[in-house]
Amino acid sequence: MPTENSSPRSEAAGQPSAGGAPKPAGNPARAPREPASDPAASSRRKTRLIALLAAVAVYLCLAFWLKPGLTGRVSESLGDFRDSVSGRFRKHPNHLVNLNTASAAELEQLPGVGPSTAAQIIRFREQSGPFRRPEDLLAIPRITRRTLDRLRPYIVVNGSQ
Repeated sequence: MPTENSSPRSEAAGQPSAGGAPKPAGNPARAPREPASDPAASSRRKTRLIALLAAVAVYLCLAFWLKPGLTGRVSESLGDFRDSVSGRFRKHPNHLVNLNTASAAELEQLPGVGPSTAAQIIRFREQSGPFRRPEDLLAIPRITRRTLDRLRPYIVVNGSQ
């Protein structure tokens, strides 16, 4: 029997159903949620998460253990890349390179100079005339102050350093 202070909504939620239990409020097709304060449910979720993470870790360990060549190939390719990049800066020409007369092959012997930078140096030299001083290399987009400092011991311009 409804009381004076109750609303029709609270009456519907509080009325017992055929089974004797109160109907859940809101959408009847939705299942009732576990209470947020239930420590057992929280513990079960944590246990499931830990088990899932452990299974992934075991899978990855087995994958690398059964195929050891995979990790070797990855680290070798990274090492080759590092050596190719740093090898450019480790090379040193046997003699001083004159910027106004050097061929592309001679320019490529300089540290930090590859085929495209050598081509840009030659193109700049053909379009702008001979280099007057080593700092003229800074007009080339790929050559920075740091690169120029690396090149200084190995380059000359018309016989002067």
